Amino acid sequence: MTQLTDIDKKKRQFLHHLTVLLGGASAAQFLDGSVLSSAFAYSIKANSADKDGALLKQHHMKLLKCMVDLVMPKTETLSASELDVHGFIDHQLKTVHSMQDQQAVISLLQKVMNFSQSNFNGPFIAQSFEHQLKVMQCVEAQSHGFDKQDRKTLKLLKNLIVFGYFTTEYGATQALKYQAIPGGFKGSIEYTSVGNCWGSLGFY
Repeated sequence: MTQLTDIDKKKRQFLHHLTVLLGGASAAQFLDGSVLSSAFAYSIKANSADKDGALLKQHHMKLLKCMVDLVMPKTETLSASELDVHGFIDHQLKTVHSMQDQQAVISLLQKVMNFSQSNFNGPFIAQSFEHQLKVMQCVEAQSHGFDKQDRKTLKLLKNLIVFGYFTTEYGATQALKYQAIPGGFKGSIEYTSVGNCWGSLGFY
């Protein structure tokens, strides 16, 4: 039997983490070899939102940069935008996603921009956290002009955000906590004793 290399072991561990974070059904769409190859080929850029992306125009890149931080904001760990997850999403959409997915994302981003301008008299990126969150909640609720397709597209974006975050070296090595064989059940413990907890639902 062929012995696994360190790289193979790391890849297997990453795939396990991804499945736990997203759930099996959501993770499956990212486990294709070409998708993973494209993801690992992307290099973090410091200014990807300051110009047009591979697919998205600059104004949509700036909006996406703001949105990824609503899903994974800066806490004791780096935010999604600090790891250029918005640039990663633009790259993945262009290289491995269908034209239908690409157009759906562009359409949602434009609707978010229009909704913010109409309801809050300004661009989404200039709004307060509360107003930005309200817009995302409207998408989730399929209300105020957002429909089922918009909600589906937002789910795709959220999955890409988590996928992009944890395919970075930082996300894979610093943010994740993994215990292959959990210990016995403890019904009541101090939160500080276990550190960060990660779940697969909500993301914001």
